[in-house]
Amino acid sequence: MKYNYTIEDALAALRRTMHLIRSSTPITAFPFDCAASSDIRTGYIDGRSVRRLVITLRAPGCAWVARSGGCTMCGHYAGTTRGVMPSSDEYVRQFQRELALYDHHDIDVISIYNSGSMLNQDEVGYSALHKIFEYIHNHTSAKKIVLESRAEYIDSTVIESLLDILGPKRRLSIAIGLETFDDTIRLLCINKGCTTAQIERAVGSVKGLVDIQLYVLLGMPFLAEREALENTVKSLQCARKLGADEIHIEPLTLQRFTLAEILYHEGLLQLPSLYTLYEALRTVVPVIQPYVSPFHHMPRPDIIPQGCPRCTERLIDGLLNRYNINRNRENLEYEPCVCLGNWKKRLEKTDDRPLPQRIIDVLEKVNFGNYGI
Repeated sequence: MKYNYTIEDALAALRRTMHLIRSSTPITAFPFDCAASSDIRTGYIDGRSVRRLVITLRAPGCAWVARSGGCTMCGHYAGTTRGVMPSSDEYVRQFQRELALYDHHDIDVISIYNSGSMLNQDEVGYSALHKIFEYIHNHTSAKKIVLESRAEYIDSTVIESLLDILGPKRRLSIAIGLETFDDTIRLLCINKGCTTAQIERAVGSVKGLVDIQLYVLLGMPFLAEREALENTVKSLQCARKLGADEIHIEPLTLQRFTLAEILYHEGLLQLPSLYTLYEALRTVVPVIQPYVSPFHHMPRPDIIPQGCPRCTERLIDGLLNRYNINRNRENLEYEPCVCLGNWKKRLEKTDDRPLPQRIIDVLEKVNFGNYGI
């Protein structure tokens, strides 16, 4: 069979779709001095579990959304201020208000997110970031601070200035979405718009100054289950090769107002099976010991990966409450369930179409008018 579509054709169709989804996302007016969310999670310092406070600032949103429509699975845009940046003082008040909700004296890790890149000064100005870091230095006992950023905004000069504020007793970690080792998959399945080489350069520019945390995505639109499994294993190996101090495996979930959500409801996407997640971990552990991201991240997903009604809760408990604590193969064992046969059948399904063809074919099947687009 002859396939006619190129990467450029598929990317153009994908980005037209992404822009339409973003333009139809409901607008909500948010106060600029109140953060989007905060919660306590488990963090790790040198293999030891500690309390981690995650604060998501109310911010303009990821600049990549304006440029390309953003990532296919990301639902953060609905909770942003749509390109209008809070002032430095408003950002500081957001942080202070959330911190005040907790007994922060026994919090060892503070993760600060903004539904985009904390190191993009068009999303969070350096003045605001410096003031927040000064507040952390003067009013908390946190031992490690985590910031998320796209690779292109990572600047060693900025990093050094933040470290100067924190002082020598605190560590800074920069988290980057690697997602996949494969540039074409990252471009067409996620619409991420950066390359492994760019991420490698960003990591190299600050390695030794900060800890590096890389995210790997398990499950993506347009990939079959076997492809998702193999891609994840190779991507975890890539993250290790790039020099990540910490690797997080992020199973695909369904967030509102995303292409992934639409494809799921159209029957054109399945979330990865929890058994696929276990299999990926079994393949790399103990050489690589990824942290499994909990399924309650922000924005809260509507649907998360599952097994079946009999085994889902047990499988999730094994990942989050056993494996994540010890990171060993023994905690990746599970009691066989009757649904295992269905998972194995999913792994046998293949799609011989080139990725650009798949994307065009899938997008043409969707009646976006059903979703107000």
